[in-house]
Amino acid sequence: MCSTPWKLLGGLAVLAGSMLALLLVGPIALPKHSATNPSGINATAPHPVPILPEAWPLSLAAGAARVVEGTFRLGDTFGNVLNQAGVPGRLIDQLAHAVKPDFNVQRIRSGRAYKIYFTPDNELVLFRYQRSEQQTVLVAKGASGWRAIEITIPYKIRPRFIQAKVLGSLEGALEATSIGRTGAIRLAHELAGIFAWDIDFSADLRVNDNVNLVVEQRFLEGRFVGFGDVLLAELNIADRVYRAVRYQRLGAATAYFTPVGQSLQRAFLRSPVDFTSISSGFSHRRMHPILNIAKPHYGIDYVAPAGTPVHATATGTIAYVGRTGQAGNHVKIRHGGSYTSHYLHLSRFADEIKVGDSIEQGQVLGYVGRTGLATNNHLHYQLDQSGTFVDPLRINLPAGAPLADELMPDFIRQRDAWISILREGQVDRPLVLAGSGE
Repeated sequence: MCSTPWKLLGGLAVLAGSMLALLLVGPIALPKHSATNPSGINATAPHPVPILPEAWPLSLAAGAARVVEGTFRLGDTFGNVLNQAGVPGRLIDQLAHAVKPDFNVQRIRSGRAYKIYFTPDNELVLFRYQRSEQQTVLVAKGASGWRAIEITIPYKIRPRFIQAKVLGSLEGALEATSIGRTGAIRLAHELAGIFAWDIDFSADLRVNDNVNLVVEQRFLEGRFVGFGDVLLAELNIADRVYRAVRYQRLGAATAYFTPVGQSLQRAFLRSPVDFTSISSGFSHRRMHPILNIAKPHYGIDYVAPAGTPVHATATGTIAYVGRTGQAGNHVKIRHGGSYTSHYLHLSRFADEIKVGDSIEQGQVLGYVGRTGLATNNHLHYQLDQSGTFVDPLRINLPAGAPLADELMPDFIRQRDAWISILREGQVDRPLVLAGSGE
C-alpha cells in the first residue's frame, strides 16, 4: 500500500477527466470493434459500455487531496485495507452495509488493485476496486448515501503495423519484432485460427517466409495491456500469398475475408490436429510398416505427441464411436451432402461424445494415441466423398461465401483503412488487390 499526496500526482485530474470522457463518449471512431467469435474464427463479441448514471465518482476523484493505492494480498479484507489507510471502523461498517446490494465486500479477491481517495480534511470520498482488467467498482457517497456502481472501461484501440521474417517458428518470428513473448503467442494463435482453412503453420512454413500484419493495440487509461484482433494480414508462405481482412459490422460477430470479400471460413479445416510431421500420405499402394505388404493408404498419418487433441474438421453428426480392429479407437462423422471423415488410433475419446451427437467444426473428438495396428503415436485421418476415399490435402473443397453486395461499401471502407497503414509500414511491396484475393 502506498499513499500519494495530490500535489505529487499532478495528473490525476487529467486521468479522471480522460476516463470520464471514455466512459461517456464510448468507443473510438475507427471501424467498429468487437470481441469473441461464435463461428470458430479468432474474434470477439461486442462489449457494451454502460453509461455512468452520474459523474459524481470521477468528479470526486479529480478533487482528492490524497490517494492510497495498492493490491489486495492474501488475508487482506476490505475493512483492514481501509482502516490502514485511515478510515474509521464505524464508517467502514456503515459503508459495507450500504453497498452490499450492489457490491459484496466479502467477495474481494487477492491480487486485485484498489485506490482510496481522500479530501484535504482526510475524509474518505471514493474507493475504487479493479474487479478485472476492464471492470471497475466505484464506491462513493451520492445524494442518497453511500452506493456502489460497476463500470466497464473501454479499450482505446491503436492500430500497429508488424513485419516479421520466418527463420524458425511463427511465434519466434513475431517475438523477434519486439512485441514480446506473450504478444507473439497470442498473434500466432490468432493467425492459425484465421487461416485454419488454408495454411497449416506446423507444416507449410519455410525459412524467409514473410508476415505483414496490422493489429489492434489495446490501451486502458493510457497503459498498454495487450493485442486485440488482427485487422489485416498478408502472409507470403512457400511462395504463395495469403491475405485476410477483418470485417466488423454493427451487431454482428467479427469475421475474416479476402480483400475482395470472400469468406475465409470453409467447410473443412486443413488438418484435424496440431502435428509435428506427416509420416505417410495418401496412396493407392504403400508398404505397410508392420504387415510388410503393399496396401492402399487412404488417408494422412499426422505424427503428434500422445494426448494431443484431435478436432473435427467440419460440422456434422457422429456416426460411430468405438474400437475397430486395426483402426483402434475410431470416430466417424457424417458432414451432410457427400462427405464423411474418420479419425483413427485415438488414445481415448473426448468426454460424453456419442453416436447421434451434433459436432461443430473444431470441436475436440479425442486424443492422439497408437491404439490398433500402429507403430507410433499418430492420427490417421480419412475423408471419403460419396463412398470413395479422397486425398484430404489435394481435394478442392468449396470456397467460402462472399459478402452480400449491400455490405461491400462498408467492408471496403474498413479494408482500405487497414491497407493504408500496411502500405505506410511495408518495406518490401504494397498490398495488391488484383487477382484471386487469396
